[in-house]
Formats: sequence, C-alpha cells, structure tokens
Amino acid sequence: MLGPLPSLHRFALVLAALVVCVGIGFWLGVVPEIPLNVRVGLLAGGAAGVAAAFVLVHDFHQRHVRPSRMRRHRL
Repeated sequence: MLGPLPSLHRFALVLAALVVCVGIGFWLGVVPEIPLNVRVGLLAGGAAGVAAAFVLVHDFHQRHVRPSRMRRHRL
C-alpha cells in the first residue's frame, strides 16, 4: 500500500500495473518453451494486473473515524 494518493496518481499506478502484467502475460504466451496460448497469457496477465493494482492502491488499515466535536458559539 502506497498511502493515500491523489486520483491521477492512483490511475497512473493502476494503468502501469495493468500494462506491465499484460505485457508479461503476452511475453509468456509468445515464448515457445512455455506451452501457453497468447490469449490465455493475456487473460492471466490482466488478472494479475488487476490483483496487483488492487494491492497497490487499497488501504488495508482499519480506520476508526471518530465524530469531531463542534463548539457552538453563543450570540
């Protein structure tokens, strides 16, 4: 978890994780030594990219939100 990130940074991080994992899946599908279809490699890479993106941007800490007290001003 990388902490609370702005929306643009989270989007860029998710996109980068998906591109890298789909690229690795494509590479595994093309390599002739590994008996894997390109379509299966792309699907496996996409699934791994979604999982990696979730782990990278999800906040796993339980946050306990306490209501803040507000003072009322007397007029």
